[in-house]
Amino acid sequence: MTAAGIPKPREKRPYAPRKTIYELPPLELECMKVVWEQGEASVREIREQLAADHRPLAYTTVETIMDRLSRKGAVARRKQGKAHRYTAVYPKSEARAQAVGALVEHFFDGSRQALRGYLEGAPVNEVRRSRPVAPASPPVRPRTATRPGRPAKGQARLDTSLL
Repeated sequence: MTAAGIPKPREKRPYAPRKTIYELPPLELECMKVVWEQGEASVREIREQLAADHRPLAYTTVETIMDRLSRKGAVARRKQGKAHRYTAVYPKSEARAQAVGALVEHFFDGSRQALRGYLEGAPVNEVRRSRPVAPASPPVRPRTATRPGRPAKGQARLDTSLL
């Protein structure tokens, strides 16, 4: 509180900087792609580009995403008039190298030759159409009674006193 009894505005804490770009959520990565393409962009320009790419978003949504990217250290921003201009802190080529390195490490045990062999052995159409594999969800077990003689959850209990 200030001396006049007015509460102080809450300060935004910076996020911990990301070690790699591939850790960014998809929407943040889409905004980064626009910044990389344009070199420097405002929220309005980023929003217009995303809308042109069939991803219409509210101005405030893009503004929030860019603020988060700034606090994570992925973009630098400078004030120009009433708006902010954003530039990427590191180039797209570095981000790509980090992402490929992570792919090799996680799926090919650190072997670039294994990745090359996979790509050379797979049909071209399969490589072009390949999509990330979703993690398998655990199998759903049917609910059963936890104790003998007790009905499963959601089942009616049979009154055997009248039988």
